Amino acid sequence: MRIIELFAGIGACSKALKNIGIDLEIVDAIEIDKYAIRSFNTIHNTNFETQDIKEYNKHFNDIDIITHRFSLSGF
Repeated sequence: MRIIELFAGIGACSKALKNIGIDLEIVDAIEIDKYAIRSFNTIHNTNFETQDIKEYNKHFNDIDIITHRFSLSGF
């Protein structure tokens, strides 16, 4: 399955899917925090750069899953 992670963090969503046996291709990970995307790349053996969701304009075909996470740290 092809996946895009919005607000990816360290990639917990895709890691959880992999842990239950789903074969994934991570097409893109959108994360603005440089430390989080560095951890994401280490965990998932990828090489994504930081990206701001407000400036995202890429288009992909055949995406099966779009995930996102959110933080309650401001509450």
